[in-house]
Amino acid sequence: MPKENAREAAIVDHLEVIGVGDIQQAIDHLSGKNRIVPLVYDTRDTFEVGLDQYAVDFSDVQGQENIKRAFEIAAAGGHNVIMIGPPGAGKTMLAKRLSTILPPLSLHEALETTKIHSVAGKLGNDANLLSVRPFRSTHHTISDLSNF
Repeated sequence: MPKENAREAAIVDHLEVIGVGDIQQAIDHLSGKNRIVPLVYDTRDTFEVGLDQYAVDFSDVQGQENIKRAFEIAAAGGHNVIMIGPPGAGKTMLAKRLSTILPPLSLHEALETTKIHSVAGKLGNDANLLSVRPFRSTHHTISDLSNF
């Protein structure tokens, strides 16, 4: 398979993945001229290492005690949150931090999330298993009607 996709494919357990840069490398490998070592990837180890690797943290929020309490209740009960307010009130800042107080992803959820991001082309070149809950922000020019 293409070298760029090898790490992503190696997430699958018990699958021998050999990444090649061009068709000639594939021919050389298959003919035995230039053997390529299969990529070995420990999914569980990568998953466990990245579980708490958030760029932000809920504890960064200063003040805002009422909204922080509402977020804690929503996270504990699995409830939805709607935030309405003027620009600059901190809605996006708080929303980005909500995932840091949610339960961690299970390995199955991490694999499903990685698959979705892969199909959407959102993984990037250094892609491996997504082990933290992703945050997706709507564009600031979105209309009220398209929020529903």
